[in-house]
Amino acid sequence: MFVKVCGIRSFEEIDWAVDLGYSAIGIVVYKKSKRFVPHENVLKLLEYAKDRILTFIVSLHKKDVLKYSEYSDFIQCYEKCDVENFVYAISKKPEKNIKFKYLLFDASMGKGDFKDFPNWVTEYREKIILAGGLNFRNVKNVIEKFNPLGVDVSSGVEINGRKDFYLMKKFIDSIRN
Repeated sequence: MFVKVCGIRSFEEIDWAVDLGYSAIGIVVYKKSKRFVPHENVLKLLEYAKDRILTFIVSLHKKDVLKYSEYSDFIQCYEKCDVENFVYAISKKPEKNIKFKYLLFDASMGKGDFKDFPNWVTEYREKIILAGGLNFRNVKNVIEKFNPLGVDVSSGVEINGRKDFYLMKKFIDSIRN
């Protein structure tokens, strides 16, 4: 199971993700996000994570992520991008003519609100990562019901807007058990 923790802002959080066995981290470059990381820190985090864990640069808009395409393993946004490492973030069923490496379905568009996932996501099982309000209490049921390629968590492993090691551990343990 592919497991991504998004909204990473520090070296310590990268260490936690690596130590706990997460597959990837997400670094948010959307300026209006409370998890926004400034450009100079993004490059430091990417360098620190290099060869340790897969990296995603995340925003709503392609203008924010494209400049990191060669530095990050994947770029993720809600607009079409013509790059090989594109992860298409969606909140509804995608159009047929869009090329992407993976789909990330998040009905809450980064707000962390859990909503049941539509049944059409099973059409993309081999390429879909499910996100939106996941936490250690609900992730196992989502995996059992939809059998996605992966899951993505952010607010579900935070206390007062900061990543929490023990919640990160509980989340990944609930997937493994």
